[in-house]
Amino acid sequence: MIDKKKIEKLVNAATDGSSLFVVEIKVGSDNNISVIIDGDYGVTISQCVDVSRAVEGNLDREIEDFELSVSSYGIDQPILMLRQYQKYIDKPIQLHLNDDTVKRGVLVSTTPSKLILKEEIVKKNRKSRKMLIGEPIEITMDNIKLAKGLIVF
Repeated sequence: MIDKKKIEKLVNAATDGSSLFVVEIKVGSDNNISVIIDGDYGVTISQCVDVSRAVEGNLDREIEDFELSVSSYGIDQPILMLRQYQKYIDKPIQLHLNDDTVKRGVLVSTTPSKLILKEEIVKKNRKSRKMLIGEPIEITMDNIKLAKGLIVF
């Protein structure tokens, strides 16, 4: 089986000095390698191709056969890393907390231990529904079960 640490080193070397970073690497027992990358400014298809070529070019199929896929982090995927949270500053996110409550709002700031969210407040009257942004609230990272970016139209 191909060593995951070797794949990590190859991907890190391919993304070093760029706005790209590794979100997740999986290596299956059948040498099915899955790499998910993200970038501070998004990820293009050509960047995924470049990372894929950098990894594949340093592995020998004659020694060990493998399947490799390199893809970008999607908006529908959960936020996993502090660097990903930083991409969402001034953008809407949804947080599922450990007490099973859900908070939606605009991310103001983030640190390794907490984030500040301007919570979205729904104001309803008979004919319409308005979304207002309330006062900033502080939420500790260890209180977050799941976080996702929101697409607002």
